Amino acid sequence: MRNWSVVRRNRFLLITTLVLIVLAVLWIARDALFPYLFALVLAYLMLPGVNWLDQKLRQVFKRLRFTAARPIAILLVYLLTVGLLISFFSLVVPVISQQFNVLWGNRQQLIIGARELIDSTLVWYRGNVPQDVQMQVDDLLRQAAGTVGRALQTGVTRTLSVVTGTLSFVLGMVVVPFWLFYVLYDQAKMMRGVLKMLPSRHRVDFFNVLRIIDDVLGAYLRGQLLLCLFIGLMATAGMTLLGVQFAAVLGLIAGAFEILPFIGPIIGLIPAVIVAAIQSPLLGVWTLLLFLGIQQVENLFLAPRISGKAVQLHPALIMVVLVLGNEVAGLVGMLLAVPLTAILRDLFKYLYLRFQDQPVGPKEAMARLGRTPLQIGM
Repeated sequence: MRNWSVVRRNRFLLITTLVLIVLAVLWIARDALFPYLFALVLAYLMLPGVNWLDQKLRQVFKRLRFTAARPIAILLVYLLTVGLLISFFSLVVPVISQQFNVLWGNRQQLIIGARELIDSTLVWYRGNVPQDVQMQVDDLLRQAAGTVGRALQTGVTRTLSVVTGTLSFVLGMVVVPFWLFYVLYDQAKMMRGVLKMLPSRHRVDFFNVLRIIDDVLGAYLRGQLLLCLFIGLMATAGMTLLGVQFAAVLGLIAGAFEILPFIGPIIGLIPAVIVAAIQSPLLGVWTLLLFLGIQQVENLFLAPRISGKAVQLHPALIMVVLVLGNEVAGLVGMLLAVPLTAILRDLFKYLYLRFQDQPVGPKEAMARLGRTPLQIGM
């Protein structure tokens, strides 16, 4: 601080004050920011497609000096997304809706069947399992049920309060398509604006940090969405072949819970096994084996190829960060806890290498992380 000039000190105070004001405003208005955070996720998912189409259109119309390539690329990606949504709602939703209506109409019979299944299982359990083991298992089940129940209740409550708590949420959802268009259109300008504010000596590190975040977050989002699709389709097809009722609804539930790492697949198979076991205990066993087989295919072949090594966390750590994410931000926190933890892990490694007494160069630090630096273009 002694070597700071008055100008540098004033600039530091100005920037610090501005950052604190911005953070305070964002915190106060946090309930209204969900639509924009959702739009940023959409922009992140759509940006590779927009950039690819933009590049191809510029190459095709280069001689014609075509200047509207990026808006057309954005509109084409919009149309593709809308087309996929229309196809989903016109082809898949009616089947799921029909099965859900039948499921809801037969809910009393399913509840009675579930009770009978539980009672018969308990009779076998009480008659064949030693008393000491029963006491230990009962205590573990009570603790687990209480923990999961509180977590789900807290997660749903927090998520609903964040998502629907203010009128700004509704207004934000109306504005999001237009805001998303400008984010996609001016992405390069925004990047150049950020770079101009950074000293030249920090730009390489800034790009490397972006590369780390992009590698982890991109692999996680892409991997989880593809795995959700795979689990949903395979579970639906498998249960249809086995003759399980409401296969489409149960497959949708299994695919949706797949978005939660580690615990999602376990939660997703429970409704399917229960419904199948109500039809026939043997069918319940086959359904359980079906889900275990799908999980083995996912863990051995799909997950390593889809997500790669970008998100590698120990299952015990995943359970802890999921609980922490749920406590902080409900279901949204649970969804983001794993990628944020992986990002912080890799950022810590990179910055630790850069801030040593004998700092490692940016290129070497990225090489030790097994990543390729982003190319700087100004």
